[in-house]
Amino acid sequence: MDNKATFNIPIYKNLSLILKNSEALILDVWGVLWDGIKVYPEAVTTLKEVKKLNIPVILLSNAPRRAANVENKLNKIGIDKSLYNSIISSGEVCRNELISKRQKVPGNNYYFIGLDEDRDLLNNSTFNEVKDIGEANFILLTGPRSFNDEVIKYSEELKSCYQHNLPMISANPDKVVIRQNGEMIICAGELAKYYSDMGGFVKEFGKPHKEIFIEALKKFKSLNTNMNKRKISMIGDGLETDIAGGNTVGINTVLITSGILSQELNTKYKEMPDKNLLYKIIKRSKFIPNAVAVTFNV
Repeated sequence: MDNKATFNIPIYKNLSLILKNSEALILDVWGVLWDGIKVYPEAVTTLKEVKKLNIPVILLSNAPRRAANVENKLNKIGIDKSLYNSIISSGEVCRNELISKRQKVPGNNYYFIGLDEDRDLLNNSTFNEVKDIGEANFILLTGPRSFNDEVIKYSEELKSCYQHNLPMISANPDKVVIRQNGEMIICAGELAKYYSDMGGFVKEFGKPHKEIFIEALKKFKSLNTNMNKRKISMIGDGLETDIAGGNTVGINTVLITSGILSQELNTKYKEMPDKNLLYKIIKRSKFIPNAVAVTFNV
């Protein structure tokens, strides 16, 4: 990407102009609507405005859990299901790919690494969790077991998995997320990278991989077969996930700067980023958004 292309990316304080040119929205959840604990201040108001404009919305989340579980959690924090059309989670896609056998694994026994609340991802299937690495056929990874964990804590465990030649199936490609208070939390993507660097086989499901975006486009097509794909906007805070994935399927992409990039940009919520620093980060990533907005706000 050259400097000229980089400096042509418009930066908006809000989404008003973007919404005028959008026939549908695909929204990231963590980093756009909430930070894992709190809803962003304007998120619900903005969703209500989008609904008034009759713009269909699909939430596309790298949450490593069933879509129904994501829906329940959002409902508890005030994001009612009436404010969007559908949720697609990386966990749901991962589950479907394993159960349908489209993703091949060497057997039905898996060794689980993740939060207890995500342990039910393969419930009511032919797959079984085992506690002993030696009895497992593959690793099912949803993330660290605690938000306070560092990758090094899993080094010996992952080394043992590698020695047993276990493929890793990861239900969340995200490497890190940032809370509104600036706290950084590692995600499954960091553990998967560590395992891959070790030489282990890793298959990830979720953004930026094509399967989850194709699923979203199919849902929009069922709502409106004449929808212009270039007027579908992916709005997210991750260059390597949201923007990269949107670029892959040829839809409009909008980068939110108040999420994962806020730490590197050294910005507070709703604060305009330094343009030169932002363009430098975008150039380094090689994933080019069509536009930038500070927050999910109208």
